[in-house]
Amino acid sequence: MGHPLKCKKCGDYRFIEFAGVNFNDADNKKGFGIKIPFYLCKSCGDRESILPGDNFMKFRDEMIGEIKEGEFFDMPLKYVFSKLDTEKRFKRYDHLGFQYDPLDYYIIPGLYRPEDDGYLTPVFFDKDLLIYYNGHPDYSVKFTSFSSCNIYFKGEPLFSWGFGINRNGKLFKWLGDLDEDFRDEDMKPHLKRFQASNVPSDHEVFSKFYLSQNPYSPDDAFQNSDNETRLFYLKNQFNSEIRDKFGIDLTKVDVSKLSEYYKPPIMEEREQVFSAFLSLNKYLVENIQDQSLREILKKSGLADEDLVNKEGRKLGSLKLLSLFIERVLLKSDAETLIAPLFVLNDLRQLHGHLSDSSFEKRYNSCKQRLGLQETATDLEVFKALVKKLNEFYESIIDKKDVD
Repeated sequence: MGHPLKCKKCGDYRFIEFAGVNFNDADNKKGFGIKIPFYLCKSCGDRESILPGDNFMKFRDEMIGEIKEGEFFDMPLKYVFSKLDTEKRFKRYDHLGFQYDPLDYYIIPGLYRPEDDGYLTPVFFDKDLLIYYNGHPDYSVKFTSFSSCNIYFKGEPLFSWGFGINRNGKLFKWLGDLDEDFRDEDMKPHLKRFQASNVPSDHEVFSKFYLSQNPYSPDDAFQNSDNETRLFYLKNQFNSEIRDKFGIDLTKVDVSKLSEYYKPPIMEEREQVFSAFLSLNKYLVENIQDQSLREILKKSGLADEDLVNKEGRKLGSLKLLSLFIERVLLKSDAETLIAPLFVLNDLRQLHGHLSDSSFEKRYNSCKQRLGLQETATDLEVFKALVKKLNEFYESIIDKKDVD
């Protein structure tokens, strides 16, 4: 069964929007308007009503005779579909004090549960809520993907199931789960913080979090990470594979230990993003064990003079790794494969020059190498780079171990 959010024309996942539709008489002398929910594909522009059109036409035919000529007014959706009442509240959750749109529960695919009314209603929060927890010494925020995360207290999850992050950058969680999470007395201070960051619904929940919790297929249910979590996993897989095959350690410090201290960028804020570039470069580039690479490259037939540049200086970590991939792993396109690590290293160098006159030119060069337009935001650059880095490690380790 295909996912209802998937566009029938292009296959991309659609958004939900409300648009006003007028229902007038044949002479356009009287009528009414209703805001109707649509599936909207922003890739191809296709739009499809979520609700059956026949119901609206039948309602119009019944209503139009009751309207006086010259009258035009807005009609609440609930008069056509009684459940779709924007004023409705799921009263058993009133004590939480959250704002939400009850229509989401009925129109977003997979959320409606007649036996558990309102439980899967999404409640939305500003993502800057996470900044407090990520900056507190006792708390941390871990992203299992670019669209799912959880908050941890001294290494233990603070919330069940975590949170989703939608395509508009809002944090969300199901109303029923929030009720269970905030039942304990020691969670009351957190409830106040969440109430302060509660924002209106934008009817958008598409994320790995949403797909895995409301699956329409096995692929929906079992979501692979797409962010740094996967990157660290792949890097460790690569290190382990090389250790098993060649008996050498390619890193000075275990990446899994370093990643415990990693702080991901949360907001579209340049210092956050470039600090993450700096951290990733430490884990993936500066952590490379040059001496181990030199030793195994010599065993592959290279001489000392092959491991220096034109000026006679020793090759750096990335050049050595590129040679290793070509000569030892026998990848003929090593320079192309490793290119994302060179981009990461260049972005790391830009960290200390954010205000330099040459910054934009050098930054745009990095964007171009990642296949991005110059208008790409810092977070878009970050996500594109992590995607390329994941692809790099996937290409140089055994496929059977990737997933």
